[in-house]
Amino acid sequence: MSTRSPWRVRGMLVVLGLVLIAAFVARIGPSAIAAELSRLGPESLLILVPYALGTALSALPWAWLLPKRIRPRTSSVIASRFAASGANALLPLFGFAGEPSRLLWLPRGAHAAGLAAIVVDRLLYNATGGLLLCVGAAVALTTRLPVLVSAAAALTAVLTVAFTFLIFHAVSRWGIGGGVQRILHRVLGISHRDRELGAKVDDGIRTLLRKPRRAMLAGVLQHSVARVVLSVEVYVALWSLHAPTGLRDAIVLSTVPVATSLVASSIPSQIGVQEGAQALVCAALGFDPAIGLVLVLLQRVRQLAFLPLTPLLIAAARAQSNDEVEPPA
Repeated sequence: MSTRSPWRVRGMLVVLGLVLIAAFVARIGPSAIAAELSRLGPESLLILVPYALGTALSALPWAWLLPKRIRPRTSSVIASRFAASGANALLPLFGFAGEPSRLLWLPRGAHAAGLAAIVVDRLLYNATGGLLLCVGAAVALTTRLPVLVSAAAALTAVLTVAFTFLIFHAVSRWGIGGGVQRILHRVLGISHRDRELGAKVDDGIRTLLRKPRRAMLAGVLQHSVARVVLSVEVYVALWSLHAPTGLRDAIVLSTVPVATSLVASSIPSQIGVQEGAQALVCAALGFDPAIGLVLVLLQRVRQLAFLPLTPLLIAAARAQSNDEVEPPA
């Protein structure tokens, strides 16, 4: 498989997403969207706060899964999370593709342990997405949203949690290290000189899964708190738009990106899909669908605001790694 093929597919998906956005804009009407944009004031910048705080909180479970002897400082752990989040926006693969960048903050020889912790951490993160979607589906039953939509969201949530447990079982029994190593090489173009890396990753994952359940529960709880904090950005965005929405509507709208990330993870930033989903949900709730498009636009702008941090953080981590003296064998 050529390393160019994934990039070609991603490019085609982005183009398709842009076509969908253009269709939604034409359908809703540029004047309606412009009217919603005119409502925005300086307070819309506050959307950056819950995103930054939620991202920082979501950084910690990965570090907790690492052995203490290789665990980076908290500031480095948070920096690695921001770098990985930015890379994930450009390299979609179920939220995994940008994660290897976090290895730059680990000492040499710790890549296997780091990758094992990444796999477990991302599975815990995806499981909390299913839990949050369950909450959103339950709240949606008290709104004007059709029951069929709530049922579909609940089914997606249940399948996500069940699928996560199945992956945990499959990983513990058959391993995933070989696949991780192939992803590093084929999808991301990263080669690794350690031919036994896959086996070491599998051993590391099994070691983590044998830990007491409270370690996993702590990760789930932390990711849940981080997701809740992150979802506050939707309420802030609606407030800045002076949208006539209550707390229940805000909760439902905040779970839409969770749903699209679960069902359209192969599309970069779910471009086009997220816009359409938010517009349709807003319309179903009885609001102007233009609010949904502007809401996603604000989240895109927020993403662009943090995206430049990714190459800067990665460059700084590489420079620090190159300055370190490799320990003797």
